[in-house]
Amino acid sequence: MHDYVVQRFRQASYDPRAKWRNDPRRQTALRRAAHEKLCLLQRANEGYIRPLEKVLRLSYGRKGRKRRELLTAMLIPELPTDHSAVENMIQKPAMFEDGWMPPSIMMDLLRSQRHSGVGGQLNIRQIKELAPVIPTENSWGKPLSASRRARIRKKWYYKALENLLPPLPDAELRILDGLISKTVPWSPPKKRKPVGVRSEPAPSLDATFLTDGPQKDPTFRKYINGRPHTITRRFMERMWRRISNLVPRMTIMIMAFSKDLMKTAK
Repeated sequence: MHDYVVQRFRQASYDPRAKWRNDPRRQTALRRAAHEKLCLLQRANEGYIRPLEKVLRLSYGRKGRKRRELLTAMLIPELPTDHSAVENMIQKPAMFEDGWMPPSIMMDLLRSQRHSGVGGQLNIRQIKELAPVIPTENSWGKPLSASRRARIRKKWYYKALENLLPPLPDAELRILDGLISKTVPWSPPKKRKPVGVRSEPAPSLDATFLTDGPQKDPTFRKYINGRPHTITRRFMERMWRRISNLVPRMTIMIMAFSKDLMKTAK
């Protein structure tokens, strides 16, 4: 999460291409994005469940840039080691063409994520098809063209990647499991008071009171989307378990693969 905040700022501040610095639309968009991220971190530190879970998902690669980086590293094809491997790679069909198959590790993750059933409970979009549905004929009753079949495979592939949850590196997974099992020490964050802000008592009689009369007392409007919680170890353990349920494990992948084999055998 530190890199998510700091590196974005540094990339923008040290960008040698300074044309956007004088663009008011660009500056307005950057300020709006920074304000949204600041509000997200503030509400997460106050103990609101949804913002805190979003921060944890960003930190553990369940969404955002880190998830895309983990997927990219996972789907890098293996380099051929000898001449025969190079020939086999050349003979394989091009990406999304007829005869092309997605990476096996991607299919294993799709099966495990589909059979786990946890994503629906944690507002993760479920993956319905494990393969693109390609019709044999178009709307005019003619055979589907090769380019159309390739576009269908491409659309299915990138849609599946958007909903795919990659595994965590071993070091981060051990830390997450240790936090849940209390083997990794953790202490709640200390609340810090803002510097340079003085709370002055409001006068009992002011111009607004004299012109508009007494104002309405505080309501529960700010608690519509949740209430703040005191961040304790017990509270964080529940949040860590929710994140841990979104991390694929090897045992779950093996069980999903065995279920698919049993279905095909029947």
